[in-house]
Amino acid sequence: QRCIVVADAYYVQPDQNQPYLVYLQHKNRPFGFAGLFDTWQHPETKEVTTSFAIITTTVNTMLQGIGVKRMPVILPIQYETNWLKSSLHLSEVLRYLVPFPGVKMNAYPVSEKVNEGVNDASLLIPCGEKLQVEAMAQPLIRIHHYHKSKPTSDKPWFGGEVQQ
Repeated sequence: QRCIVVADAYYVQPDQNQPYLVYLQHKNRPFGFAGLFDTWQHPETKEVTTSFAIITTTVNTMLQGIGVKRMPVILPIQYETNWLKSSLHLSEVLRYLVPFPGVKMNAYPVSEKVNEGVNDASLLIPCGEKLQVEAMAQPLIRIHHYHKSKPTSDKPWFGGEVQQ
């Protein structure tokens, strides 16, 4: 069954070299990865498990430049609804499984603590320059139904400053 895995950014580590944080430019977040999910029952324990997988595709030119071989399929907003429609045959949605344009993405190197089980804001601190210079643009407006008490910010958490 098709699903969308929501993310603000993701990490890549080409050939065990320097890890990078990859994100969409101009605060276009969150975004969705094309995914598949299933629910199954263990034959002996009868435990029910739901799991998912993120679909990957060939790499775009930006990520190819740092040695990445595959990338997750990032769905443009206009394709998200169709991706989820179970009434659409697989042949109709296969056209969405293409590399996201590198000119709309960016990445910067981060600490190798990514591989050490560390899970805190220090992983967002750049350890070098962004791969691309970002031109100023208006962020994409996305309609969400958040809980009333959820705080919002117009600053991306991965823009180079760690917010405490």
